[in-house]
This record gives sequence, structure tokens and C-alpha cells, in this order.
Amino acid sequence: MEKKLRKKAAIVITDFSAAFSRISSKANIILVLIVLIMCYGCCKSTSPDDKPLATIEILQNGSIQETFIVTEENDGDIYPIYDSKLQIGEVEIDVFECSHPPYEDVYTYFLTIARKNSCYTIFNIVNSFDTLRIDYQLDFDAINASMNCGTMYDPYDGLIRNARFSVWKDSIFVDSLFTDSLGRFETNLEPNNYLLLSDPMGFLNPEFELIEGYADYYIPYYFVYVDKPNIYLYPETAIELDVSISFPRTGEVVTSIPEYHEQWKKLQIEPNGTIDGQYEFLFYESMQPNFFQRTKGWIVERKNLEAFFRNNLKESGFIQTEIDDFIEYWIPLLTDLKYFAIYPQYNEQLDPLIQLNFSKQPDSILRLTYVIEKLCSSEIKLEEPEILSFKRVGFVIAEWGVVFDRDK
Repeated sequence: MEKKLRKKAAIVITDFSAAFSRISSKANIILVLIVLIMCYGCCKSTSPDDKPLATIEILQNGSIQETFIVTEENDGDIYPIYDSKLQIGEVEIDVFECSHPPYEDVYTYFLTIARKNSCYTIFNIVNSFDTLRIDYQLDFDAINASMNCGTMYDPYDGLIRNARFSVWKDSIFVDSLFTDSLGRFETNLEPNNYLLLSDPMGFLNPEFELIEGYADYYIPYYFVYVDKPNIYLYPETAIELDVSISFPRTGEVVTSIPEYHEQWKKLQIEPNGTIDGQYEFLFYESMQPNFFQRTKGWIVERKNLEAFFRNNLKESGFIQTEIDDFIEYWIPLLTDLKYFAIYPQYNEQLDPLIQLNFSKQPDSILRLTYVIEKLCSSEIKLEEPEILSFKRVGFVIAEWGVVFDRDK
């Protein structure tokens, strides 16, 4: 793969604890100390400070045939898989790093791309110090040899699951493609060069070369991240509230504060916006298909960014504290180039992609996410968006966020 893979993901930490009671003798105390020292040694051996590695176990019908350890030095390595001295497949290793906002620590992950003759490719993500098992007799599905088929994958963020595409040739619609929960598709289309459009929103339009038989299709930037959306909650009286986030076009929450387990449950919300006595807003980041509008927006010079966002957020309906939070976080990050294209996504654009659900329905919901792209000049022209008026009436929800790829 030509580029390092990248994926922002929530870090799962497993806590081990044990309760000891009725220790009545020196022998028991010594035994407990030995156990604690052993546990400390185990934890120390897999601490984030150690060299990241992953264990890959190759099985045949449930029996381990081969085990190998991979580290960052194995990035790009390919391991052939044999059965009775006959090569039946291979495993490719790709290593990538990510940070876990709002923290600065960097974590290493391993992508395994497992292939088997006449079968669909299997993609897996392995966390550092984890073990992945691949059974070459049980885990692979045979391809449909009577159709042209493949697996769609974003080389930065994973399988393109449950997606819908319209296929075009010379500006004429010719067919549709649908991927399943494993990113796989089958089609009767003839091998040729086509254009893919996301169906029905029509934004994604990569050139697509359909190959005869089976192939893995890499579609870069199919997914996009919404960075640091803040959800502000202002009920008229103190309430208990459940909040969940759903993704009609597929997607997921990748990090959050407070911790998000399918939903935020039994939040205690005060009229001034305080949550559980300690938070001023709900924070999350999400990954979903890159179907945001990029036809209406503004071109802003870097030196004018703060003034632009202060005025734009105020005109959109945000209050001073919400605007200050945005400025404090984002202005220091927007420094790479002289100009930026800014495409606003309001409720109408966000709801089909990222839905906010509440156990008590708000009276007024204000949502605004800016898609921000770096520009070398201000020569491109954009249609200026209409900013709709917003009245903060009753139980108010306000949310701002940003889509900004800092690596581009």
C-alpha cells in the first residue's frame, strides 16, 4: 500500500482487579505479594512504553499451524501460507499510528490483509499486544466465479460496508453496486472504466476500473472524520436525559467524553448546561462516509479566520461561550496555508448522516459542522450559502463540529 494507514479509534483499556480477604497468616501475605509482583510484571511487559507488536496465529481447521510476531519493522511484509507444502494464501501486514484526541499519546495498530486462492480477502485490525487468529479452512468464503466481484476498502479507514453506488459510463447511468457487511459486492457489469457516485447523494465520484473476476478495490477518502463536535444542552428545568447518535449511512463514534456506550444514559442536565455536575458539553468524534456538500461555502484568508468564525457562528445562532470554545480549539490548528475553503453543513445536511436522538425531545436544535479544506490560493469561486435564522426557544440543543484532514 502506498500510504500509511490512519484510523482514529477509541482506545479500549481492560482493567484487571482482584479482591483479597481473610489473609490471616504470613504465608498468605507472602503469596499475595508474589501474585501482585507477577501481575505487575505482566502489566509492565505490555505497557504502551514497550515496542508495539501483535501476534498472528495461522490455523487449519482449528489447529494452529504457524505463529509469528509482527512489529513496526514488518510494515509491508507478506507472509506466505502453506498447506502440505502448497501455498494457498498470504498475509500482508500494514502498520499505522494514530492519536486519541484530546490526548497526545500515539498508538500503533496493525492491519492484516489475508488472502486465499479463489476467496474473498479478509481485512482485520489488530491492536498492539493483541493476538489475531486466521483459520484458512474455516474463515474464508469462496468468490462467485460466475460474476465480477470484489471487496471495497478505504486504505485509511477500513471496509466500505453496506454502501450504495450508482455506476456511470460516459455520463449515462448503467447500474448500481451494493456492498454487504463485509464490504463485498457482485455484479454482471462488463469489465471497463466507470464513474462511481454515492447513491443517492451523489458526492463521491472516483474513477472505478472494474476488473474481470475478483479484485480488491481501494477507494481512498470514502470515510471522513467529524472532529470534536460539542453538544450543548439547555433544558428549561433540571432533567435526566439519554442521548444517542445514529448513522443512517453507516458510521460510528470513535471517541467521546464522557464515555459513550451505545448512548449516554441518565445524564443530569441543569438549565445552565452543566452535565453531571462537571461537563459543559458532550464531546465526541465520529467516522462516516464522506457525503458532505462542497458546493456552497466561503473562501477565507488565514488572518481573517477568527473574525469570520466569530461572526458566522453568532449569525447562525450560537452564544458567546459556545463561540469562544470553538475559537480556542480550532484557530490554533488552522495555520498551514494562507487560504481555506469553508463549507457549512446545517441540520439538513447533517441529519441524513449523523442523527442525534434524545429521550426528551428538544424544542430547538441548532447544528453546524464546517468542512474545512486547505487552499493555496483564493482563485476558486463558491456559491455563498444562506444562513437561516435560529431562535433559541424552550429546551435548546446547540452543536458545532469540524471536518478537517490535518494530514492533507
